[in-house]
Amino acid sequence: MLESSCMRLLRAGDSSGFCFNHKCFEALFCFRHMLADVKPNSVTFIAALAACAATGSLRYGKEIHAHVLRRGLASEGYVPNALLDLYVKCGHTGYAWAQFSAHGEKDVVSWNIMLAGFVAHGHGDIALSFFNEMLETGEHPDEVTFVALLCGCSRAGMVSQGWELFHRMTEEYSIVPNLKHYACMVDLLSRVGRLTQAYDFINRMPITPDAAVWGALLNGCRIHRHTELGELAAKFVLELEPNDAGYHVLLSDLYADAGKWAEVARVRKTMREKGLEQDYGCSWVEVKGDIHAFLTGDESHPQIKEINAVLHSIYERMKASGFDPIESYSLEDKEVSKDDVLCGHSERLAVAFGLINTTPGTSIFVTKNQYTCQSCHGILSMISKIVRREIIVRDTKEFHHFRDGSCSCGGSG
Repeated sequence: MLESSCMRLLRAGDSSGFCFNHKCFEALFCFRHMLADVKPNSVTFIAALAACAATGSLRYGKEIHAHVLRRGLASEGYVPNALLDLYVKCGHTGYAWAQFSAHGEKDVVSWNIMLAGFVAHGHGDIALSFFNEMLETGEHPDEVTFVALLCGCSRAGMVSQGWELFHRMTEEYSIVPNLKHYACMVDLLSRVGRLTQAYDFINRMPITPDAAVWGALLNGCRIHRHTELGELAAKFVLELEPNDAGYHVLLSDLYADAGKWAEVARVRKTMREKGLEQDYGCSWVEVKGDIHAFLTGDESHPQIKEINAVLHSIYERMKASGFDPIESYSLEDKEVSKDDVLCGHSERLAVAFGLINTTPGTSIFVTKNQYTCQSCHGILSMISKIVRREIIVRDTKEFHHFRDGSCSCGGSG
């Protein structure tokens, strides 16, 4: 099953320009064939587990875990941490916790993997408690530890805790903040609406801010609709990363929320001229050990008629309840969803396929190569309420756990 899954994904990638995790699927395909002739060592198992973690291939990851146990390599080198990473990134923190607890010797990497996992799943408060437990064991945190913690504070809106950690990092542990730490702090301040404070913080930085730092401010301006400061942030961002589609979309959304359609059109025109609207979205879901990939605008899946029928039925139920799933506006004589540029909405197809092919009541886990837009976020929230299922989407930013109409991230994409 893995072989057919990988080949289907590779074919999809070749036909669409899609390359995210392309090599990971290819690696798993090669590993499967390798098992017939060669006994893998711990390094090979680590690489295979990393590929499973990157692609969300939990079932095959468990098979590799079984191979590791049979070979007696579960405690060798980085293997324990590779297993931790697998279960965290596949959305099974329970498995990860069991693996973490079972492994006697833990290093700072083990703690960091668990911390990052709690943060990615929206459990900033648990991450802080876990950090205190880490300190009680005598483990010394490193710069990666604080990136995870500051990110957790940012997503949970814990401003005072974030400031405390930022100061402790330098004063107690002599860790010099790098650009990732500064970006987390700007994101923390921007998300809660302290945009002027975030801008002043950037101006006081002892190192030159990069695109991620300015991008965090731009995102905050988008959230809180501060067009003037957002334009300033975008100016710096696009000077540093002129060909990044994501930052162009943030700017486009900033203008769209302000009703500045001429500016939206200008940004979109720039994107078309630079070829930035050609990045295809892809989502994949594992069902009964087989991985099914769904590309933006792709109608080639054998069950596509059933998938579209399910989505149409769900959309009709949403409209009947007063929620319009299709948010669009007219631009240049063309109906365009403002989120279509980067999202692609491929996760909707993956979720619908999961609904058709899994037992009612079971969770659906989808991995996506791009971020989840506000439109899809709202639709998936509604789907989780309508079908009474948990839907987990791992995009490029974080995990989204949709349950009964709400999401673990607390936001709308």
